[in-house]
Amino acid sequence: MNPCPRCSNPIDETDNFCRHCGRSLKPGTGFLFSHTGIILMAFVLGPFALPFVWLSKTIGTAAKWIYTVLLAAVGVYFAVLCYHSFLLVQEAAQLMLGGGF
Repeated sequence: MNPCPRCSNPIDETDNFCRHCGRSLKPGTGFLFSHTGIILMAFVLGPFALPFVWLSKTIGTAAKWIYTVLLAAVGVYFAVLCYHSFLLVQEAAQLMLGGGF
């Protein structure tokens, strides 16, 4: 019997979760590595959620590739959006400072 890293209560070696506090005992199997956790992190972190996708042991390979393609597409979309916003601000600044049309 080993102690739980969070609550120090005894746990069995075959347990995936602590019976007392609910902590995941196997790496890559917690909430952040589930489909729900990945989707929530994608809304917050965008493409930076990809390491959690690929370290997950609960998501299949096909789902990992789908998440990767979707998050990469969202990342490219926001990069292009930021570039166009930069160009728009730059053009507005030139019009304001240059005073010409």
